[in-house]
Amino acid sequence: MTRLVDIVAPRSLRGALAKGFVLLVLINGTVFLVKDLVRQDRPPWPLLVETTTLTALPFLILCMAILMRQNRLQQALSVLATTDMLTGLPNRRAFMDQARHALERDGRGVLLLLDADHFKRVNDQRGHGAGDAALVAIGAHLRSVLRPVDILGRLGGEEFAAFLPSMPPEEMNGLGRRLCAPIPVTDLSGDFAVTLSAGAVLDCGGVSLDRLMARADQSLYRAKAEGRARLNVFDAEERDRAA
Repeated sequence: MTRLVDIVAPRSLRGALAKGFVLLVLINGTVFLVKDLVRQDRPPWPLLVETTTLTALPFLILCMAILMRQNRLQQALSVLATTDMLTGLPNRRAFMDQARHALERDGRGVLLLLDADHFKRVNDQRGHGAGDAALVAIGAHLRSVLRPVDILGRLGGEEFAAFLPSMPPEEMNGLGRRLCAPIPVTDLSGDFAVTLSAGAVLDCGGVSLDRLMARADQSLYRAKAEGRARLNVFDAEERDRAA
C-alpha cells in the first residue's frame, strides 16, 4: 500500500493535474469498456465523457488532495526519523545507513569519530542551554570544514562521526588541525570556545563499518589520553593486532 501511495501520490500541483488527467482517461475508458461488455446502450461519446468526467472530478480532486497531504506527512516523518533536531545533522541511524552505503559503493575512504572535549564541564558550569549552543556550533563547524560529499552525523550526546569517501590520506593532517581548532560559541552565559578530539581510520577498504567504528573509537580514546583537541589516526600496527 505504501508503494502504491508513493506511485500515485502527486508531489506538486503540476503532478496532481497530470495524474488527475490520466485517471480521468482511465475512468472514461473503463466506463466505455463496461458498457460494451454488458451490452448497454450508451449515449454519444462526447455526452458520456462529459457525464463521467463531471461525476468523477470531485472525487478525483478529493483523492489528489488526500494523497498530497499523505505524501507530505510521510516526508515529514522521514525527516524526523533520520535527523537530529538540535543540529540538523543526520542521526546515528541515518549516518550508519549512509556511511555503509558509501563504503560499499566506493570501497575506500576515511572514517572519523569526534567528541567534544570537557563537554560535561560546559553543562555543569554554564547550563544545558550553553551545551546545546555548543552542539549547534560544532555541527556548523563540521559542515564548514568537511566537503559537500562527506557524510556527517551526530551519534548522540557530544559524539559526532563523518565518513569521507576517497579522502587522500596526505590531507588528513591539515584537516585534523582545522577540525580540532577552537570553535567559538555564543550563548546567554557569555562567549566561550569548545574543541574536538578525533579518531580516524584511513584505510577503510574490505572492513565492515562496525569494525571501523571500533577502530576509530580506539583512536579517539588515544586522542583524549594524549591531551585532547587533536586527531589520532589508527596505525598499521594497531590494525594488525586488531585483525
